[in-house]
Amino acid sequence: MDPDEQTQWLTTHIPHRVRAATARLDMTRSLLGVRALIDPECRTVTDKVYWRCSTDSIWEGRLAATRWLIEFVGIKEGPEGNPAVAGKSKHGKDVRIDDLEGGELFDHSTDQGRRLASLWKGCSQASGHATKAYDHPSVSDKKELPDGLAIILDHLQRTIYQKAGMNIRDHVLSST
Repeated sequence: MDPDEQTQWLTTHIPHRVRAATARLDMTRSLLGVRALIDPECRTVTDKVYWRCSTDSIWEGRLAATRWLIEFVGIKEGPEGNPAVAGKSKHGKDVRIDDLEGGELFDHSTDQGRRLASLWKGCSQASGHATKAYDHPSVSDKKELPDGLAIILDHLQRTIYQKAGMNIRDHVLSST
């Protein structure tokens, strides 16, 4: 990637997915250090329906964005439940962290790599396709999602953002 394209990824594409994944989550234990909660006062039935639709939409988007981020750092769950390296498509248009300067694939053989692979599978099965069995790995917004996202944020900061002399927090928490 040329420098302009890398900057676009660092300032737009990645922060967009992080914001989608962290909406309504307590991320105080991550480098973001924020609680991105929505606490509307629902007075009417219309308000309640509006917020229910909004929060359900946020939930589905969160799972898709989280899976995107996990694959971006190079993790997925492979055969027999083992963590594996997320590959690229045959078309050569997929982008992973190792396409950017300073980008390193996350080590899938570590405990954190196994946790991310499990979260990837949970996000995939909870939202990616309809299933009748609910025995997929947990995607709890109290534990697994914030913890997994904190791991990803730390990795992104230590690699591509540090190399670019940037702070991911600045771009994620930007209002523009």
